[in-house]
Amino acid sequence: MSTAALAELFAASPRHFAGSPLYSRLGLIVAADERLLAIAAQARAGQLPPNLLLASVHYLLLRDPGHELAAWYPSLGGGVVTGDPGPAFTDFCLGRREEIGGLMRHRLVQSNVVKRSAALRVGMAAVAAMTTEPVTLIEVGCSAGVHLRFDDYRYELAGRTWGRASSPVVVSTAWREGEAPADLDRLPVITDRLGIDLDPIDATDPGERLWLRALIWPENTAQAALQDEALRVVADDPPRTFAGDVVDVLPEVVAGVPRGTPVVVFHSATRLHVPADRREAFDAAIASVAAGHQLFHLSYEAPEDLEGLAFALELRRGDGWTHRLAVGDGHGEWMSGTGA
Repeated sequence: MSTAALAELFAASPRHFAGSPLYSRLGLIVAADERLLAIAAQARAGQLPPNLLLASVHYLLLRDPGHELAAWYPSLGGGVVTGDPGPAFTDFCLGRREEIGGLMRHRLVQSNVVKRSAALRVGMAAVAAMTTEPVTLIEVGCSAGVHLRFDDYRYELAGRTWGRASSPVVVSTAWREGEAPADLDRLPVITDRLGIDLDPIDATDPGERLWLRALIWPENTAQAALQDEALRVVADDPPRTFAGDVVDVLPEVVAGVPRGTPVVVFHSATRLHVPADRREAFDAAIASVAAGHQLFHLSYEAPEDLEGLAFALELRRGDGWTHRLAVGDGHGEWMSGTGA
């Protein structure tokens, strides 16, 4: 990516980080400073440099909040400081450029936005209306696997409560308009749940959990608390995960599923991190599951036909049938049936 293109990407931060006043400001600071852009340019292919740079800085501050920059971060008890965070941010980045560069080159944007589990719950209820057979659930881009434990959570959605009533993880998602799902407690039996990720996160590792915390925007303290609860649930019974590119790994994983078994492949906010020249292969790898299994492909991604930062929950079958079940906020704060 050219420096000009990178600067343009950071200049769009007020739109991309609309829920984070701090990141909206910091993105503009990076866009205007070639030294900071040079650090951001070290991001791994397919990763969004603004997300990765800001998460790397957040990670180092969470580990050691001694720098004055921490005063601007609500996640570190700050956020009420007036004035310009630019000088402190620039000083921190230039002074820790080697550490930040190392994180940029080796880490991934692996957000575990727990409320996206609401989209999976809605999607799995739709699958249950199409098959009575037990299914295998595979998540692509699983990170630590919080979505693979979606049925261990309690949901507050469309004016009703669903799921496990005693769960410490409560997913509260507003249903704005349109026809609400009829029964989110009617789910298919899940015989196995598997995750695929370039670098799966171990939910039992405190250092890995800190990176996941750093990926959450500083103002989103409630989201961070929800993630902590979900990671504790996952750590009690971690799903099986496989490391590698889905194009290479998915065929091997599916080969271990008894032929003819319905397979649900789910991904959320994952395809946008796939390099553009690999997206066709990404789609083809998932579609190939239908060669030996009944395929239900659930995705919660940002399609080109929706304005703003809205996501679409879509269900595809192996026979080519496709249906948009809902649209919603990328962080799972709300959903609507108007996209159906």
